[in-house]
Amino acid sequence: MLTRRRTPSLFVAPLLVAASVAATGCNPHPIKPVEATPVLEDGKGLPLDVNKKVDVLLVIDNSGSMGEEQANLAANFGPFIEKLEDAGADYRIGITTTDLGGTNCQTGTGGELHLGSCLDRPETFEFAGDDQYDVACAAQCEYGDAELTIRPTPLTADGEASARPWIESFNGVDNLPEAIGVLDAFQCFAPQGISGCGWESPLEAMARALTNMQDPTQPEYGFLRHDALLAVLIVTDEVDCSFGVGMEGALFEAETFWAETANFATSAVCWNAGVACSGDSPYEDCWDVNLDAQGQETSDPAQMVLRPVSRYVEQLEAVAATKQAGREVLVSVIAGVPAGYSEGEAEQVFADSDDPEFQRDFGIGAGCANEVEGVVQTAIPPVRLETFASAFMAPSLGDKGRNLYSVCEADYTPAILDIVAGIELELPPACFPACVLDVDSSTEALDYSCDVLEEVGGEERELVECALVGETHELPAGEDACWIAKTGADLAAECVASKRNLEFELLRRPGVSVPGDVQVLAVCELSSSPSLDCGA
Repeated sequence: MLTRRRTPSLFVAPLLVAASVAATGCNPHPIKPVEATPVLEDGKGLPLDVNKKVDVLLVIDNSGSMGEEQANLAANFGPFIEKLEDAGADYRIGITTTDLGGTNCQTGTGGELHLGSCLDRPETFEFAGDDQYDVACAAQCEYGDAELTIRPTPLTADGEASARPWIESFNGVDNLPEAIGVLDAFQCFAPQGISGCGWESPLEAMARALTNMQDPTQPEYGFLRHDALLAVLIVTDEVDCSFGVGMEGALFEAETFWAETANFATSAVCWNAGVACSGDSPYEDCWDVNLDAQGQETSDPAQMVLRPVSRYVEQLEAVAATKQAGREVLVSVIAGVPAGYSEGEAEQVFADSDDPEFQRDFGIGAGCANEVEGVVQTAIPPVRLETFASAFMAPSLGDKGRNLYSVCEADYTPAILDIVAGIELELPPACFPACVLDVDSSTEALDYSCDVLEEVGGEERELVECALVGETHELPAGEDACWIAKTGADLAAECVASKRNLEFELLRRPGVSVPGDVQVLAVCELSSSPSLDCGA
């Protein structure tokens, strides 16, 4: 057993997470190189970033044309969950809809997190005589609400347990009934029906969900974790129609934004009130604009019929600013772009439709179209959503990569794999944020002197080092967690690039519940010459 030392040459690093294995991506804090022995106060240090928490918010279009698309998402979401679990992620999945109500619609509940089986709400899968219950729900879902009772969980180790309106899972422990897997539950929860309002407002629904998550009076409170990556995924086949307060009359009842051939408000008002194009059809380009009730551009948010996209960019940036340890906010959209758009292999075409009825209904021709099992699926170019998504383009996507995928595809698996790969890239290895002393320079390998402790609710316990059996690390008998130290050629590239010489990995016994507010402290003896020992 290593002795826990509290000398001036020790460094204490709180690991603000409960993680099971290291992943890729490192966000180290800068360490000032020194030649003298550092004097660090007991219990003080920089965080060692092993955080692998992921909060996933899905905003799903539940309007009349979305039955097949919801079925597609539910049927092909398995790789997303599998990849998160393989990476040892501590993840949550919350689901809301694009339905915020509006003229000729009932009051919507978009922005609230919904966690109920689609089998228990067949009426939500009927729209204008079209029944999509079998396709969108029954084909994927096996369990009703009676079998999907959510297990109460606390937000902190000593907090009050409650049935949360989201799926959560870590280390093989979830908040679902025993013997029901996360994917099986998701395939019942994800289909949201097709009876929602046709004035889809995914951006405002996202905004309300995020607001609820920070309001202690709301069921959604606590979903967002400051030390978790936030991934937002929007799925829709129409344009964003997030209208401002008091703007329903100007948008839907006046004729300013109606299609020229219509004598009533159609979805074309959402295109006409938020998009401008140059040239004649096919248009050279189209972009989002902020218009007032008379159809004139305005810079006054109070006068805009549709809320400005900047409102949502700023809100998400504010959430990102609260993140700890370099956590990121990622955005992905599955909408009306052509196949291959995300890879830069196809470009968006903006053109009026040859079908007068389609043009009347939507104000523009389809951004993508595809026949899936005999049904032609179309979607409208997501101009406002693209402006929003582009503000959160991940550098890892490269020059041509885009975080928009086609909702018209018959199989969302490639998009899902690409989205979760972006999440994996942001899950960091546990680079120790200082240069560790080699206590035995006579050997080529780094001989470290470290202790690792776990703290929950103010109580602390020492973790043992994992046993090396052959080439495999294993949990010692009777232990629920142990730690692995990586050095030399085993270090992650990010640790090497940041001039760190030690990386930690935590191994936990599957099925053991881990409190959400657990902290792990690493105490290591430091080098007094980091510029020589680590090149720092």
